[in-house]
Amino acid sequence: MATSETRYSPTAPAVTQNPALHSLVCLRCEARHPVADLPQGCPACLENGTPANVVCAYEPSNGSTPATPAASGVRLPYSVPFTLGEGNTPLLRPGADIAGDLDLWLKWEGANPTGSHKDRFSAAVVARALYAGYETVAAASSGNAGVSLAAYCGRAGLGCEISVTEDTPGHVVGLMRDLGADVVVFPTAGARWRHLAGHLESPGVLPVTNFRLPPVGSSAFGIEGYKTLAAEILADLAGRWPDWVVVPTSRGDLAWGLHLGFRELCGDRPVPRLCLVEPFPRVSAVLDGADPHGDFPGSTAVMPSIGGNSVALQAVEAVRRSAGRAQVVDDDTVAAETRRLWRTGLPLEPSSAAALVAVADARAAGAIAPGSLVVAVTTAHGLKGM
Repeated sequence: MATSETRYSPTAPAVTQNPALHSLVCLRCEARHPVADLPQGCPACLENGTPANVVCAYEPSNGSTPATPAASGVRLPYSVPFTLGEGNTPLLRPGADIAGDLDLWLKWEGANPTGSHKDRFSAAVVARALYAGYETVAAASSGNAGVSLAAYCGRAGLGCEISVTEDTPGHVVGLMRDLGADVVVFPTAGARWRHLAGHLESPGVLPVTNFRLPPVGSSAFGIEGYKTLAAEILADLAGRWPDWVVVPTSRGDLAWGLHLGFRELCGDRPVPRLCLVEPFPRVSAVLDGADPHGDFPGSTAVMPSIGGNSVALQAVEAVRRSAGRAQVVDDDTVAAETRRLWRTGLPLEPSSAAALVAVADARAAGAIAPGSLVVAVTTAHGLKGM
């Protein structure tokens, strides 16, 4: 059994590793690896040209091995030595004109401290960085992740470097810089990824987001933070179990973390089915037989938070292991729905409004049955875009 250690940062309280955390496991080949930062995923799969994320693995609970504290009851790899108040976001009931014939709820992640679900990831990954002795956290971001990491790194006394592309809105870049991040601007996503990969040999810098093709997703330790969202949804529903949870998705960090949380908490019963929302066929194409390591043509001017032309295995597995689906939504419909939602008092970022478009489209297609209990994860507050 792994033993607990405590390490210290000169600017933050102690960070404790969960004594039950014993290894990282590849979600494709199931190879086990020591607990360490593997930003390129499983080394064996990487060598074979089939990159895949690794997942935190814990000793079975025997009553004497407590989980690292999480009010939700899920196990997390590290204690979070500070908080900005992330989590415990409200579950809202939309109007009947939005819910239709469904029992529909919105998990309002815009209520997190920096306005998005990314705060759950940031709290978890910054705890890992403090524990492992890094000086700086580095990431590539189109907006929400960069703002969140800048805030949490500042709170922890860590450096923060965010790589963005030239089309990142100036006010978002300004927010990152105001929060203390060193923002580096590149002409293309590929260029920023190459820059991020350059930190692999640096002992003081921890890259926490994907930087390679085919992608593997973000830090396994950060993704664990999304398990708390699954636990909150189950607690919010007071003993009822959602039939579907609808999740805006790029490379599947949030969807995979949700699935891990549901799997941990559901025991022998089936987990809620996940519907991954995308702006053009990616996961849906893979489910239809496309090469998961290929390039997926398409673009979005409205939903940059869930853009990108590649697929991470974790996104596909979140659908397959939950018996779920992927739902494609289009820019025009999402833009119109975003405007309508604002006028009903629901100021959502378009990538979040996309979840409600997906619910309606999946219901119209018969994929979601009438009367189903559905939770749409609205990932970010629209006021950040002003």
